[in-house]
Amino acid sequence: MNRLAVCATVAVSAIALSAGQAATADPSPGRHGQAARHHAPAKPASESARLARSVLNAKGITYAKAHVSGTDKVSLPQQNLVDVSNGRLAKTSPWGHKKGARVALDTRMLNGVLKLGTQYHYKFEISEFVGGRHSRTSKHYAGRAVDVTWINGRHVGKRADHRGLMNACRKLGATLVLGPGDKNHDTHVHCQW
Repeated sequence: MNRLAVCATVAVSAIALSAGQAATADPSPGRHGQAARHHAPAKPASESARLARSVLNAKGITYAKAHVSGTDKVSLPQQNLVDVSNGRLAKTSPWGHKKGARVALDTRMLNGVLKLGTQYHYKFEISEFVGGRHSRTSKHYAGRAVDVTWINGRHVGKRADHRGLMNACRKLGATLVLGPGDKNHDTHVHCQW
């Protein structure tokens, strides 16, 4: 390539960049007469995606492999977190009051779940975020509630430290906390933000 061709290429590239277009030496995948397609830079992860990823990576937090009310893998709690950590919405179960809906997980709730393990050092199993069957007005369907069935290796209702976990949820800002002794909560703790 001679000097004139190099100067011309540099000038065209500079003009394209100043006009806001990305210039490349090879315009593919564009075709003759069409502008090349360029990928936009990746968007920074949302706070809910970052928190969901942190919960997934936290030691001591496990997830139910089935719902009490049926089987639907895409609405299980671990899959809800995977979806949110990848920038998607969590999916509800195909039964219940919000059949197969997509729901954002609330950052306050995710932060509370994370801190139950990191700040309060609980080891626990999450049975539900937005999946499963809940009351018509349940905040599970708004992505604001979590159900916990196992605490430090013991099932809720069978000598698990449910009162301690319930108090920790309250200290972490939960606005409604239910567990053994509350109607329909003998086998799990419900924490809602």
